[in-house]
Amino acid sequence: MVVTGIDGNGRSCVVETRDLGAPGAEMGSVDVFSTSDVPPGPRPAGTADLLPSDLIPGGTKWFVIQWPAGASFGMHHTDSIDYDVVMAGSIDLVLDDGPHRLEAGDVVVVPGVDHGWTAGPAGCTLSVCLLGTPPHA
Repeated sequence: MVVTGIDGNGRSCVVETRDLGAPGAEMGSVDVFSTSDVPPGPRPAGTADLLPSDLIPGGTKWFVIQWPAGASFGMHHTDSIDYDVVMAGSIDLVLDDGPHRLEAGDVVVVPGVDHGWTAGPAGCTLSVCLLGTPPHA
């Protein structure tokens, strides 16, 4: 599990990683990320291009992206909190602090920070749920 944020210089980075554990005989849960405001607050300032999500604050959108091998999408940010699950293959989450490889079963939270993507050698199936936030002031 990966949660992104910004460092002291306002650059996007990984702020938390945690092993979610292997499936086992006992039931359990792990809190990954939560919001306490409705709608959530605005995203942090970014320097990459804004990719419009067409969401109202508090609105949601859920989609699945099929990434061909090696496909990439440049640095951008959104007015949303993105909850991403790698369903198959692998993909690099590119932040200001460099690329972070995600494999099938990995989850990542991107709360509006600058980021990009590069699919792995076998491509990637990525499930993405967006929660709209107000624009950055």
